[in-house]
Amino acid sequence: MELKNKVSNLPNKPGCYLYLNKDNHVIYVGKAKNLKKRVSSYFDRAQNLKTTRLVREIIDLEYFVVSNEKESLLLEENLIKKYRPKYNVLLNDDKAYPYIIITNEKNPSYKYVRKLDKKALRSFGPLPIGSNARETLITLQRLFPLRRCKGDLGKPCLHYFIGQCSGACFKDVDKQYYQEQIKKVDNFFKGNINEVKTILTNQMQKAAENLQFEEAQRIKEQIISLDFTTTKQNVEFKSQADVDVISYYIEEEKIALVTLFYRSGKLLFKDEHVQLYFEQDLTDLIDSFMTQIYEKNILPNKIIVDKEIELFDMNEKYKSLLTHPIKEEEKIIYQIAIDNAKEAIRKSKISTTTNIGNENELLLQLQEKAKLNKEPYRLEMFDISNIGNEFIIGSCVVYINGKPVRNEFRKYNIESKFKSDYDRMKEMLYRRFQKALLEKRMLPDLIIMDGGIIQVHAAKEIINALGLSEIQIIGLVKDEHHNTSFLLDTNEDEVNIKDQPKLFNWLSSIQIRVDEYAKSGFRKKQNNSFLKSELEGVEGLGKKRIQDLFKKYNTISEIEQADQEDLFKILKNKKALDNLNIYLKNRK
Repeated sequence: MELKNKVSNLPNKPGCYLYLNKDNHVIYVGKAKNLKKRVSSYFDRAQNLKTTRLVREIIDLEYFVVSNEKESLLLEENLIKKYRPKYNVLLNDDKAYPYIIITNEKNPSYKYVRKLDKKALRSFGPLPIGSNARETLITLQRLFPLRRCKGDLGKPCLHYFIGQCSGACFKDVDKQYYQEQIKKVDNFFKGNINEVKTILTNQMQKAAENLQFEEAQRIKEQIISLDFTTTKQNVEFKSQADVDVISYYIEEEKIALVTLFYRSGKLLFKDEHVQLYFEQDLTDLIDSFMTQIYEKNILPNKIIVDKEIELFDMNEKYKSLLTHPIKEEEKIIYQIAIDNAKEAIRKSKISTTTNIGNENELLLQLQEKAKLNKEPYRLEMFDISNIGNEFIIGSCVVYINGKPVRNEFRKYNIESKFKSDYDRMKEMLYRRFQKALLEKRMLPDLIIMDGGIIQVHAAKEIINALGLSEIQIIGLVKDEHHNTSFLLDTNEDEVNIKDQPKLFNWLSSIQIRVDEYAKSGFRKKQNNSFLKSELEGVEGLGKKRIQDLFKKYNTISEIEQADQEDLFKILKNKKALDNLNIYLKNRK
C-alpha cells in the first residue's frame, strides 16, 4: 500500500526514478518526462499482462525531480554507473572497438587504439574483427609515412632512413606533406586501395625475384588483410555515409541487441549483446544501450533503429541522427540486423547449455553450496600479492549479478610494516569498507577471500568491527599446485565444488582474475620504483615531479613519446624539461 501511495503521489514533472528490492538494492533506473505517467505505466502493465519479475521485485522507489530532459539524461547515466542495476542494460567496460587514429599534433602519427580518442585528427573504425588491424597500421606507416619517432631528436631516426618517418626527428616538415598523406589515408579507408595494392604487389614480386620468400609471403598476407578490411559487401549504401543499424529481438525471457557498423557504405563491424528481458520499456533499454556504446565510440552520420522506438524520447546526444528504416535499402539492412539478433539469441541458448552457464544459475548454485541466506547480487573477492616485504599489493574484483564490473576493481598499496597475510588483509578490508561507509557506497552481499581460514577470520574481524555483520564471508582455497581446490562456506566447513563443473569453473575464473589483478599491481609498482629511482638523477626532477610524471605515464617509453607541451604542463619548468630530454636522448 505504501508503494502504491508513492506512485499515485508522484509529480507530473521530468526526473529519474529508482526501483528498490527487499534488500534495498537499486534494481532499475529510468528517466521520464513525466514521472507519474511513466512509473504508473509499469504497474498498470503488470495488471494487464503477466506479472514480470521486475515488478514483483519492486518493494520501494525513490525519485529525483529535474528541470529539463538534458538533466534527466545526465542524472540517469550517473545513477546507472553508480548502482549498476540488474534490470538495466549493462555493457561490459570494454565496449570499445578497434580504431586506427591519426593524432592531432604539429607532426601527427598513427596509433592503434581500443578506446576512441575524441581529440584525434582522424579516426578510422571500428575495424573488422579478423582484419588484423595492426597489420593495416604497419602498412600505412610504410606506405604513407607520418611521424614515426618521438620527434625533435636532432638527427634522422632509423625509420627515416628506411622511408617510414616524415623526418620530424630532425627537421620542420611542411604541413602540405601531412595533408597529402592524410588524404591518401582517407581514400584508402573509403575503399580506394588500388594504389596500395599496386605498390605491395610490386614489392612482393621483387622480394620473390630476390628469393626473399618469407618477405614475399608477409607482403601477400598484408594484401589479403587489406582486402578483408575494405572488401565490398552484398548490401551497400548508395552514399558514402557512415551508418549504424541497431536492432533487437526478443524470445522468451531474453533480448538480443545487435549493432551493425557501416563505414563509407560498407559493413565493417558487428556488435551483439544478450541479456534477460522482463518487459522493461524498450525505448529506455535501446536508449541506455546506445548511450553506453557512443560514450566510447565515434558517432556516425545516421543511426537506424526499430520503428517501435520513440525517437523523441532518446538521448539528445544522438537524437538528431536517429531514423526508422524508411528507404528500401534501409529496410534491407535493418532486416540483416534483425537476422543477426535472432542468431545471437540462438547462440546464447547453446552457450547456456554447453559452456559455463548463465549467471543466475551460477549464483543460485553458489547460494546453495556456500549456505548463503540470499542470492549474492554483488560480490567482492580479495587477494594479496607480494615480493618479500618490499612490494605488497592488495586487490579487489567486483561482480554484480554474476558479471565482472571492471571499473570498480581496485588495488591497495600495503605498507611493509604489516608482516603477515592476516594483518595485510585486515588493513585492506578496513580501508575499503570504512571508505564505503563514509561515501555511502553500495556494500556487497558476499565477500570471497582468496585463501583459507586465516583470510576468512581476518575478514570477519574487520566486518564485525565496522558493524557490517549482514555481509556474508566465504573462502576459496587453492591446492599445492596453486589451483582452485574447495570452498569454505559461511560455517567455515570445507565444501567440494568440483562436482558442479560450471560453478567450479566460474569461481576459478574469479580467483584467477583477482590473483592476476594483484600481480599486475606489484609488477607495476616494482617497475615504477626502478624507473623513479632512475629519474632521480636528472637535475630539476625532484620526487614530486617524478611522481606527477608517473601519474600520467607508466613507462619511460611513454614519457619519450609524450608531447612536449604535455610534459611541460606536468613539470612546469623549462630547465627541468630540457634536462629530462637530454637524459632521454643519452639513455639510448
